[in-house]
Amino acid sequence: MSHEKSKVANDLRVPSLSLSLWALGDRPVPFVKLHTSRLKTNCSILVVLSLLFLNTLRTYADTYHDTVAPFLEEYCIQCHGPEKQKGDRRYDNLKSDFLDKDALILWQDIADLLNLGDMPPEEETQPSPDDRQAVINWITDELTIAYEHHKSSDRKTVLRRLNRYEYNRTVRDLLHLQPLLIDPTESFPPDETEENFNNIGSALITSDFLLQGYLDAAESFIEQATRQGPEPEVQSYQFPAPFYTAGNRWDGKDVAGEFQHIRKNTTDQDGFLWLEKLEQGVPESGYYKLRFKAQAINREYPYPERIVGTRKSEPLRVDVIAGSREYGELESRTSSDRKVADFIIADESSEWYESRIWLDKGFQPRLTFPNGPNRVKPIRKTLVRNYPDHFQEFIHNWTIPGDGLYPYPIEEAEVRRIEAEAQKIATVVGRVLDTQGTSNKFNRRDGWAAFYRGYEGPRIRVFEIELEGPYYEDWPTPSYRALFGDKEPTMENARPILERFADAAFRRPADDAKIDVLHELVLSSHQSGKSAFESLKIGFRAILCSPDFIYLQEPEGRLDDYALASRLSYFLWSTQPDQTLRELAKAGALSRPDVLKAQVLRMLDDKRSKAFTEQFTSRWLELYKIGTMPPSDKEFMSYYVDGLEGSMKRETQTFFRYILENNLPISSFLDSDFTFVDGGLARLYGINGVTGPAMQKVSLASLPQRGGLLGQASILTASANGIDTSPIIRGIWILDNILGAPPAPPPPDVEPLEPDIRGSTTIRDQLDKHRELEACYECHRKIDPLGFALENFDPIGGWRDHYPRGNSKGPLIDASGQLPNGDQFSDIKAFKSVLANRQEQFAHCLTEKLLAYSMGRTIEFTDRPEVDHLVKQLSNSGSGLRDLVIQITQSEAFLTK
Repeated sequence: MSHEKSKVANDLRVPSLSLSLWALGDRPVPFVKLHTSRLKTNCSILVVLSLLFLNTLRTYADTYHDTVAPFLEEYCIQCHGPEKQKGDRRYDNLKSDFLDKDALILWQDIADLLNLGDMPPEEETQPSPDDRQAVINWITDELTIAYEHHKSSDRKTVLRRLNRYEYNRTVRDLLHLQPLLIDPTESFPPDETEENFNNIGSALITSDFLLQGYLDAAESFIEQATRQGPEPEVQSYQFPAPFYTAGNRWDGKDVAGEFQHIRKNTTDQDGFLWLEKLEQGVPESGYYKLRFKAQAINREYPYPERIVGTRKSEPLRVDVIAGSREYGELESRTSSDRKVADFIIADESSEWYESRIWLDKGFQPRLTFPNGPNRVKPIRKTLVRNYPDHFQEFIHNWTIPGDGLYPYPIEEAEVRRIEAEAQKIATVVGRVLDTQGTSNKFNRRDGWAAFYRGYEGPRIRVFEIELEGPYYEDWPTPSYRALFGDKEPTMENARPILERFADAAFRRPADDAKIDVLHELVLSSHQSGKSAFESLKIGFRAILCSPDFIYLQEPEGRLDDYALASRLSYFLWSTQPDQTLRELAKAGALSRPDVLKAQVLRMLDDKRSKAFTEQFTSRWLELYKIGTMPPSDKEFMSYYVDGLEGSMKRETQTFFRYILENNLPISSFLDSDFTFVDGGLARLYGINGVTGPAMQKVSLASLPQRGGLLGQASILTASANGIDTSPIIRGIWILDNILGAPPAPPPPDVEPLEPDIRGSTTIRDQLDKHRELEACYECHRKIDPLGFALENFDPIGGWRDHYPRGNSKGPLIDASGQLPNGDQFSDIKAFKSVLANRQEQFAHCLTEKLLAYSMGRTIEFTDRPEVDHLVKQLSNSGSGLRDLVIQITQSEAFLTK
């Protein structure tokens, strides 16, 4: 060993041996006074203990100085020392005192990298397997002791409030409310997130604005639940066509007294068929029977699909969207829109359709055409608005004036699309011209008329609409009984009424002091002149704004059965515990392992666990980002025509649910021979034989690139920006959500891409140049290969072999890569084989994500032993997702605050 290396090794001396000495630190060992008659024996024991103590000390020091320090010096200091700190890591001054949290985290990082084979880098000299394992063993032993110490000394208690989604579901379940069309929480500020989760207690702050929102929402919910008086009478409404005064009366397609059309979807205005005679909505909230007579027209229309934007292979559909004039124009989208029913409409024959729907007071049903055309209006605008003087020339000859003539020329891609279909469309357009004469100029109204009179595209013809209601299953309603039970709203009954509701709302028995405060509030209101009924409503409102309702009551330490019931129900249902959980908590039986497991299985089989599937996948896989940066409707029209935004999310949710219900190995997330698609996704993936909106399980034997999460459009869209793809974004997504190793943020003084990338032809060329920067190399050698594996997928998850270059093929895509440990792959299929060798790393990632979501807090470094234990348990039990969920609910972390 050289003098320089010896100096470095000396600098890596052991500053503290506390961990191997039972984590005593600098504290003196307390001794007790010994009885003289036992002194000799006890002295012998002390001598033995001292020898053991010194032997432990010697072993620790010898291992560190003889094995660990030279290892770091030989294989690590060159890249992580005083001259260079790759990945912002420096090990030459690394403390071996594991009581230091910063040092502990770095040691854990070293152990992980050594275990994965990612350090030293593949191109550097490698240690022998025995040397590598010796260092791993030493670090692991020290980490075990350190975590136990920090676990007992670093516990923090953070009150966790319900997020907006949980609050909404809890109030509706508590009050037995129907899914209200009005959302009283709509004005709440967005919940803050941490590590993508929106249920983390430390991030869920409570502001004055939010407190006012709670007051307003509670008032609205209580008003909905406290309807008094006799049951409202059933009323019948009949509406013949026309149902509203159409803005485009001159199109000549509607026939007054017979029928009115729904011509297009709701992407633009006028996409709704609404009831002008019911403009103020229904007079009472309740269930209504909706009937309408309709007919599908021109499903197999004579034009190319890409011009109109409706699939000829798909049946035409009607959605019923409840809306209120209070929230906007009924012919257009409003913030209150809620789908309450949907139908498939028969071709060319008029039929009656019926559904039982819920309508809030002031709402009415509106009919829409969800898979109707969305290209009609843009085509008309193109022809009439931008080129009025060349209207006839354009549609006769399919030519356009030079770009210099008009300020808003048609985009080149749009021209090429129309030119390609000129002959097929000419017949209908020619008929339009014949009926309109030969004028060279059309105003906008004439343009609409001309276009629609010859237009033979798909539409829904509606003849009659009937509405009858309101109907109720019980009166008084279940909501009313949830508040008052069987008692009359009198002051004599006020206290028991409040106590009963508070027990349910607080998810544990309310103590007398809190009931006293609520009772005093109601008494004060009554004394001021309000009725007992109105005064009790004020008490109910106070309960819904109480910290005992808004926050989960979890005392520090081991959870009591009531807190456990709540943690369990918000994990799997995102709502309050049901009667079964509350009764088990009251009996003190829920915390028994056998009872707890049985309840988890029951809850997973309950339909309410759909909330777990939707909420967890949305946050773990970042599905909530889909739609925030929608793709261009020119380059990716199928995204809109086929409604892919919703389909993408449903595929992943259905896939997750199937794995959960069947307890499939979690490796299915990395690769699988099946997925779930509807008609739109089937077209995107190139799968034949699937039509319609229902999700169907399909084999991927001929499409192995689609297996697992990384082949699903939801993931590929959430990790893109709607315009193009980025290996950096997708690589970071994989590191964070599959491998559980999110990279550090880029240095603040480094631009995302350097300006010296001129001449590069592909994103790979650009990133190769970017990696030439020393500050960027270390992270990008981990990020970029992962992202390149997905480059064959476009921004919405469609397959491509070439990068786009206008309407022609660009460079061939190279999806190959090499990981830091030397693992190589040629494409996405080979990459998934590489991931198969990292199943334990993925298991750690998924376990951490599930554990964080279940507890409502981020995973701390002190949770590492618990996570390791869960991963080991999972491996021993067969690696099923259902098993993992059960094991998490039995873990010490889940059962403890």
